[in-house]
Amino acid sequence: MALIPLLQLVHVLAAIVAVGANVTYAIWLRRAGRDRERLLFVIETVRTIDRRVANPGYVVLLITGVLMIVGGLYSFTTGWIVAAIALYVLTALLGLLAFAPAIRRQLAEAENDPTSEAYAAAASRSSALGLLTTAIVVTIVALMVLKPF
Repeated sequence: MALIPLLQLVHVLAAIVAVGANVTYAIWLRRAGRDRERLLFVIETVRTIDRRVANPGYVVLLITGVLMIVGGLYSFTTGWIVAAIALYVLTALLGLLAFAPAIRRQLAEAENDPTSEAYAAAASRSSALGLLTTAIVVTIVALMVLKPF
């Protein structure tokens, strides 16, 4: 099998795994409700899935994407690739600097009192950041599939 099609396959599978994992987080959290034990379990599970499944998937996406460009399939100057890379960097920064601290805060507030206003505020922030991140990632997927410019 040629290298580029193999890289494309791994790239697409990594996208399915990473994005698919992220999309489930809101469902997990909604199902946990405000029950302290379930909520703690779910938040820890979301963090584990993020660290062990989604984030490694995003790293594989970066590596395979760069290898396909270096392999001559595309160019770093192609408009949709430039946009996708910029959004990828934005998403990584958003995840590291905003989402990760927000989910840690949500966990801390859930440990204290998941029925409190502080927990509701932390959960709302995590949810908003999760939606923003998902929207950016979906935009990257659209750029990869549609190659609009």
